[in-house]
Amino acid sequence: MSLGECAKCGGAVRIGGRGRPQQYCSSACRQAAYRDRRVPRAMSGRRWVRAVGKRPVMPDGSPASSTDSRTWSPLAAVRLGAGDGFGVMLGAGLGCYDLDGVTAAEVRRFAGTVQERIVYAERSVSGRGAHLFIEAPESPGWRRYVDGVSVERYTRARFIRTTLDRIEL
Repeated sequence: MSLGECAKCGGAVRIGGRGRPQQYCSSACRQAAYRDRRVPRAMSGRRWVRAVGKRPVMPDGSPASSTDSRTWSPLAAVRLGAGDGFGVMLGAGLGCYDLDGVTAAEVRRFAGTVQERIVYAERSVSGRGAHLFIEAPESPGWRRYVDGVSVERYTRARFIRTTLDRIEL
């Protein structure tokens, strides 16, 4: 038997033997990882698509549209399929602040200034940014610098590629 690394905390995990390889050092880490992968109810409806880069596609690989709900699917349907990831369509009460080049501390500081209810925060695909998903009515989007941070805000007809790499606020 050799030792590997826990996918949640980085602790030691025994590798080898029969059955599926262990990913977590304990049931507490396994449960914590499960909770981290859950998506809030506000995001779990039929607003998901697969992605090829930043382009939305349906699970079968055909193009998806940010304005045509017939091309969207439930999250469970897009976890697998064509493309290299998945994302969510904004609108119908779901919006997003997209922050570029921020640390987790900067995300938390910015989150403290947000007036809307934040339903989920995650690291962006690049690993250098963050998404703060919010409950918000549809309105025009904008892009500006807020306290030295590049911020974009969208609340309608927009595709946001997601990672489900949660940031605790």
